Amino acid sequence: MNKLTIFILVFTFSAATVFAQNIANSVRTIDDRYKDIASKATACETDDDQGEYGPLVMNTLTINSRSHQWRAVGIYGQTFKFFYQGGDDEKDLYPNKLVFVKTERRVSDRVYREEYLFSDKGELQYFARTSENDDQSPKEIRIYTEGMRALRIIENGKSRDKFSTADIKAESEARRDAAKIKDLFARSIAL
Repeated sequence: MNKLTIFILVFTFSAATVFAQNIANSVRTIDDRYKDIASKATACETDDDQGEYGPLVMNTLTINSRSHQWRAVGIYGQTFKFFYQGGDDEKDLYPNKLVFVKTERRVSDRVYREEYLFSDKGELQYFARTSENDDQSPKEIRIYTEGMRALRIIENGKSRDKFSTADIKAESEARRDAAKIKDLFARSIAL
């Protein structure tokens, strides 16, 4: 092998290593932020003092709260828990910045739980879904994003940074659902 070939191989390997480390660092940063926000959200839900005076405000929207039977579906219900903050300065007196959302959807015996974490810019940063009694979807999927690109997808414990067509579809569905949820939130606090 000549020196140019060795240089190209070393450069390519170095670039791939740096790229992988950048993804790992970004995912670690998102995980740390998720843990912080999720613990504050749990405190907001369960601790009266944190619910009243804590850094997050929580609103809940429940669809079909009495579990009425729906034709061709059975029991259907969905709950959204919006966690938001803001109101820290004179221009923005009231909390209106969506930070975290928890959803639970029941369709007959199937149960889906989802979490959406939004960045300071309001972009989807982390999405997680667990499903019960559904053989068609993964038991657990987590999607890490930065800006408009996916960083990592973890499905049923298997992590990947190179994405299949199904992964790209799952990411775009998560972004679409996040946009709908943000719109629902914005309309709910504008009442």
